Amino acid sequence: MAGRIPQSFVDDLLARVDIVEIIDRYVPLKKAGANHKACCPFHGEKTPSFNVSQAKQFYHCFGCGVSGTAISFLMEFDHMHFVDAVEYLADSVGLEVPRDAIVKITPSQQGLFDALGHCSDFFQQELRKNTPAIDYLKQRKISGETALEFQIGYSPAQWHALAGALNDSEANLITTGMLIRNDSGKTHDRFRNRIMFPIRDRRGRAIGFGGRVMDNTEPKYLNSPETPLFQKGRELYGLYELRKHKRATADRVIVVEGYMDVIALAQAGIKNAVATLGTATSKEQVASLFRETDEIVFCFDGDTAGKKAAWRALNSALPSLKSGRDARFLFLADGEDPDSVVNTNGREYFQNLITNSAIEASAFMFQSLEKQAQKGTDNTGTGHRARLAELAKPLISQIPEGVYRDLLSAQLTEKVGLQVIPPAAPATPTPRPNTGQQNSMKPTPVRRALTGILAEPACILEIDPEEIDFSDKIPGTDLLMQVIALIEVKPDITTAGILEHFREKPEWTSLKKLAEANLSTSAETGIDSPLSIVKHAIKRLNDETRMINLRGESSELNKLPSAMTDAEKEELRRKISELKKP
Repeated sequence: MAGRIPQSFVDDLLARVDIVEIIDRYVPLKKAGANHKACCPFHGEKTPSFNVSQAKQFYHCFGCGVSGTAISFLMEFDHMHFVDAVEYLADSVGLEVPRDAIVKITPSQQGLFDALGHCSDFFQQELRKNTPAIDYLKQRKISGETALEFQIGYSPAQWHALAGALNDSEANLITTGMLIRNDSGKTHDRFRNRIMFPIRDRRGRAIGFGGRVMDNTEPKYLNSPETPLFQKGRELYGLYELRKHKRATADRVIVVEGYMDVIALAQAGIKNAVATLGTATSKEQVASLFRETDEIVFCFDGDTAGKKAAWRALNSALPSLKSGRDARFLFLADGEDPDSVVNTNGREYFQNLITNSAIEASAFMFQSLEKQAQKGTDNTGTGHRARLAELAKPLISQIPEGVYRDLLSAQLTEKVGLQVIPPAAPATPTPRPNTGQQNSMKPTPVRRALTGILAEPACILEIDPEEIDFSDKIPGTDLLMQVIALIEVKPDITTAGILEHFREKPEWTSLKKLAEANLSTSAETGIDSPLSIVKHAIKRLNDETRMINLRGESSELNKLPSAMTDAEKEELRRKISELKKP
């Protein structure tokens, strides 16, 4: 993924962000000498072993071994993808990620994006020419400005409108789901005589469509099928528009069920709503939304279908809930939806509904479980409590360990009268299993040099380049020279910046382990400053190089017995023996 964003941008970004400030937003840090410390957020402990180095822009837990950069932390702790982590960090320091470089588009993919973009343009043009469609939107109180913002369009009531209007290949239109090929091999438009809602990705490109009829014809809504660009369980309608207004919206996201709900709320000035795409809310969608906000409000009808949809949404939300995050549920009166409520009562009324009537995820969960546990049991007896515990345990276990999970466990304990969720992990960190990797990281001169450089990258600039003259036949020197060359080009690069250069390369794991090394001890040399460690390691590498060269010379001379006397050969052997000494 790293190659999809210019490496130069990642370098500049990591030079501007402060890992201490980033991690402190999630885990309160305390100053401890040169570093900052906290109880590790990746495993249960009471004694802090999670260290964050401001100088290195690097974190490491001495308990469970987890480590990395600011980007790594967001990816591991907040489950962000690489691009999302970069975008989050960029937003925190006011930088704009080079949008054209985020994803490498293959020619075939570009053809699909182009075809969908042309379809979107065509539908918008057709809307301007179709009076019944315009009247329908006016009747739904959708202004021209809102229609333009969401790129709403209209698909003509014709079977072959797209093929006649666009120059895109038939294959691309079929792959994107815009054309359907029937059993006889003929094609026709999927969407006909419908209001069209383009579903857009994070960059604003159309990746699919939803189409709504203007009368009571069934199906009322028709969506694009799954395609190489569009997976319903991962996308959310209105997310692109929400992100555009993110700074102006409340610190929450409202999840509704329909396109028109999102648009009606936006028309009323509530621009922080998104809609699922005709499927149950997925874990991927919830995780995506929690990258935008710390509070999600699921808004459903209060009927049986709405309660079932809410229950599925709760199950998808549980793995993402933790301290500082929450999901709430707002149930509207039967027959109402966000569209009708906001159009009838206005923006303030709807916002007050959320404030006063939305219930927390924990409350909704226990209310629902209480009803399930009541079936076939005495509402106050042992059987009821046992049934409640059985139902709640697997749900609470989905929540990550932490304060949020502990509070729900305490609520359940209070309800059933005994502890039913295992306590948090013991305070003493569990040692990581010995996989043999630790033993394989022997303190060779190359590893010592890299350890010192990763501790203080600029120290290599204090060494005369003429002193760096070792053989590429020594294992690992190629990587060492890559790192040195990188620092020479970017003198201000941090440890984190160096690591991110190798994120997608095999050397990433080894470099990360070396960055974790404790530089305060060096049993072999008794030296603890990064510059001294690097100097000593380079001297050893240069000595080893001279020995390699002498061995080569000796080998060549041995091929020519008459070229050296026995005394000269003995002298050469003595020199080689001295070079082998530490």
